Amino acid sequence: MVLMLMYGLILLHSDAYAQRHFYHRLDVGSSNIYTFVVSNIVTGYANYLTHDILFDNSYVYTLYSGDIDGIEIKTKGFGPMGVTARELFNDSFGGVKLGYQSDFISAFNWGLYASVHYKVNQVKTLFPEMEDYGNERFQYLKPGVGVLFTFGDMESKVKVQIEAAARYDIPMGYKGMAGTKVNGVLNKGISSHFSVKVAGYSWLSAGLFADFNHYDLYRNMTEGSHFKPYSFGVTFTITPKRGEDLYD
Repeated sequence: MVLMLMYGLILLHSDAYAQRHFYHRLDVGSSNIYTFVVSNIVTGYANYLTHDILFDNSYVYTLYSGDIDGIEIKTKGFGPMGVTARELFNDSFGGVKLGYQSDFISAFNWGLYASVHYKVNQVKTLFPEMEDYGNERFQYLKPGVGVLFTFGDMESKVKVQIEAAARYDIPMGYKGMAGTKVNGVLNKGISSHFSVKVAGYSWLSAGLFADFNHYDLYRNMTEGSHFKPYSFGVTFTITPKRGEDLYD
């Protein structure tokens, strides 16, 4: 009986130890205030009910830079407090990260992960020689890899986490001035993701992030012309406690 109990304790310890090294996170985000607030409530309760840090929740804002033969492509974003389906899910994304993280009792830890995200970007554009703005919608699948660097013990009350990732963006959907076909309209390419987060609080961690495209969205643009998005935002992770400390 004693041996069985000891064996059970060893299994529990090994499972808990492995869990501490298993980095897993679900990412959600939007540029709409209402969607952001609601998703924070939902993801916060999901973290609470599972007694795990499953979700990060982000508010994102995307800027566009572009010109055709030296003439600026003008853009306007959708309202952050709109209530139409297009506005509620504008610049929305979801994804998952899975990998390994160290758990040293020291001032430095690190991690590696693989990820896949799906992102929908929408913007109003005014191209040269057009009389009025038109709506452009881009949908991309974004598999990638990333690294994490944590300055502080994993269970510290306050620590700083820096993240960098590279993603390969694959166009999956399009609707705009060129119709609805993806092939021949949108490019594939590399994008990068960077973030810094102050983590370790009992109830909330927060950070800033930036995403950069290293390719033009449109194919077959004239030489010297370009059109790229740049996304910036804030990330919140709500982690209500259920009896003992959770750490990020």
